[in-house]
This record gives sequence, C-alpha cells and structure tokens, in this order.
Amino acid sequence: MATSEEKQNGTEKQEDLWSAILNDVAVSSRRSKQHVTKTLLVLGDVSSGKSTLVDQMCRLSKSSGLGAKFPLSGCSLEYRFIDIQDEETDDLLDRMSVWILDGVVWHSQLLPFVLTRETLPHTTVLLVADLSQPWGILESLERWAQVVRKHVSTLNIPPKELKDMEDKMVSLFQGYMDPEDPPVVTEGESVTLPLGETTLTCNLGLPVVVVCCKSDSIVDLEKTHGYRDDHFDFIQQSIRKFCLNYGAALFYISSKEDKNVSLLLQYLMHRGYSLPFKTGASVVDKDTVFIPSGWDNENKIGILYEHMKDISPTAPYETVIIPPKTSQPETHLGEVTAEEDQVFLMAQQAHLVRSPKPAGGAPPPSKEKGSPTQRPTSSPRSSLPTPSDTGDVKPPANETVLATFFNSLLSNKKQSGGRSGAGRQSQTRADVEAEIDRMQIKKS
Repeated sequence: MATSEEKQNGTEKQEDLWSAILNDVAVSSRRSKQHVTKTLLVLGDVSSGKSTLVDQMCRLSKSSGLGAKFPLSGCSLEYRFIDIQDEETDDLLDRMSVWILDGVVWHSQLLPFVLTRETLPHTTVLLVADLSQPWGILESLERWAQVVRKHVSTLNIPPKELKDMEDKMVSLFQGYMDPEDPPVVTEGESVTLPLGETTLTCNLGLPVVVVCCKSDSIVDLEKTHGYRDDHFDFIQQSIRKFCLNYGAALFYISSKEDKNVSLLLQYLMHRGYSLPFKTGASVVDKDTVFIPSGWDNENKIGILYEHMKDISPTAPYETVIIPPKTSQPETHLGEVTAEEDQVFLMAQQAHLVRSPKPAGGAPPPSKEKGSPTQRPTSSPRSSLPTPSDTGDVKPPANETVLATFFNSLLSNKKQSGGRSGAGRQSQTRADVEAEIDRMQIKKS
C-alpha cells in the first residue's frame, strides 16, 4: 500500500502538470490576442489594382482563407487575411487581417469598423495608385491620405497618446539602417540625424506604404503617349516627395509580371512583426522602384533633377503630366440616321392610314388666311404626304395592301444590308410615291 507521503507527492506532481498546461494555454492565448490586432488597411481608387495585389500576396503567403478562395470584388469593404510564417520552421506565427475599402470616398464611413483606438497602433496603411494613369496619382494619394487623417481625428485619441504614436514613427524613420551599408560602431549614445524640412510633416501616427501598381504599363506610356525618361523621373520625384511628407515607403509593383509583390509582402511582415528584412533600396529600374521608409531624403531625390533636361522639378504636377485627349466618336450622328428606313417608314404608314393625301399630290389649302401653305423640301421626308387638316377620315379599304407594301420594304431592308444608303432611300421614296398615287387614283 502507498504511504501518505507518496500519495501527497503524486498529487503535487499532478497539480504541477496541470499548472504547466494552464500556463502554456494562458501564454498562447495572450500571444494570439496580441497578434490578432495586426491589420493592413488598403485604400485607393477604383480599378487601381488593390484586390489583385492582395490576392497575389495571399497566394504567396500560402493563405487558404477568404482572400484566396472567395474574392469579394465590388464590395464596399472586403476582407482577406495573410498567413505570417516563420521562414526557418514554416510555423504559422499569425494571420494579418487585410481590409480593402472600395475606391469611393463615400465608403470611408465604414472605417470605424476597421480603425479604432485599439487597432490603430497595430495598423499599417497601404495607399494604392494606378501607374497606368499617372496624371491622377498625386491627387489620389492626397485624397486617401486625408481620408485617414480625418478618420483618426474622429477617434478622440488623447493628445499624449497620439504624440507617442507620432514620435514612434519619427524614431522608426530615423532608426532605419541600410542593410547594404557597413555597420557603424560608435562609442556612447547613438546619434540620430535630424529630419529634413519636408520629412514627416504629415505624420499620421501609423506606418504608411505607397504602392504604385501596374508598373508594366510604363512601356505602353512610352509608345502610346510619348512619355520619356524625363516624365518618369518627374513622376518618381513627385511621389517620393509625397512619401517623405508622410514618412512612407514606396513600391513600384506589377502584379501581372510579378514584380516586387513578394518584396512588398516581406516588408509588411518586417514592419508589422519585426521579422528580418535585408533588401536595400532600388531606384535604378524605373518599373521596380523600392524605397523603404527612412532611406530617402531631399538630397537623394535631387539626383533625379540632373536627368530632367526639359522639365522643371518645381513645375506643378498637373501641367507636366497631362491626361491624354480622347477623341469623341460621332455617336449622336449615328443615332439620328439610324431610323432612316424602318422607324421612319413605319411612322409614315400610320399617317397614311389615318389621312391619305388628296388626288393630285398637292397639299390641302389652309383654312386660315395667312397660314403657311408650304413645307421645307430640303429633307427627303418632305416629298411624302403629310396629315390633312380636315380631321380623321375613314381608313381606305385597301389598308391591308399598304401594310403589306411597307412590311415588304422593311424585310427588303434586312435582306439588302450591303446596298448603298443613298440608292436605297431614292428607290424607297420612288416606290412609296408610286404606290400612293396608285391608291389615290383607285380611291377617286
């Protein structure tokens, strides 16, 4: 029989086992709660490439959830998630929530469901612009950035808390270390460089990433609209200035050709989860530009000015990058001439049935003195009879013959689609006049 001491030891070991299990559950629960708050908010105009970009990142991250299987294009607020995995063990670390707002500013009324005081410190904003239409990029970026700023102001965040968030963005910007630069060893406290005059002047208190989708359209812009390297340098320096104002990173991306999509995913995981990121800035290839937050400054942007021979960098954006003029087709003229035979002849058939033209083909005399007795003859329709002023008369007995005649004209219209329009109208007018004369003679 077991002694009381052995029973006590066994009970203590069992309690220790349960305590260890409960402790592990509590730790994992706190960890999951901490990671759930990681959010990516995607904003941009209609057809800028938001949903396509997010779906491609879901596939790259091997996500098997809503984003990969059930795209909700056209919804006011779409939801996806991106699996965050450990590169070494492939273990699932977290699932980043992705919210895609429809490209109409009015739908910003749904932001309270995404950006709250609790989720704001753990949210990254993705501003998406369409590089295939560069004339609207700056206006689009400014508009959506103001949407975020306006919404943040409605959250009534205490000034001290908001100031701490803004200071964190400044520290992250100043603390950027280029992985391609050798490490700098300093004695004592680290020295941070001051911000430039235009850097983080519009601090939102949360990370911002600017993504210019459809970078593969640069070739089409060169061929179709005559864009030169000067134009692309001007566009790039304008966007980089915007990014400096908000402390944002910049990506040129082509989902079609899979350029920089995986790099963007790695950068988002780095900013959201502090995962390693060892890729430096790239500004050489104009369709794969990548500038991490903290790398750029006014001097580096000024390098582009040396290649802009015919364009001033201080020129207003809308005066340099002008929307193409679209030639309007003459659709209205086509609509007017579309009723030449069918609609017009059917209308004349109804008129002829109600009030046939008197014998001789002359228009009836006017009842009132001084009233006009002639009608314009410039239109082909003027040669046809007009309704009489004497009122309704009894339909003629050969109404069926006239209806058959017009129906035959309409059927001939469909069968002879390749005939000349002018010749067809002349022949039709002659047939109509001959038939009318024949009917009037028979009636008289």
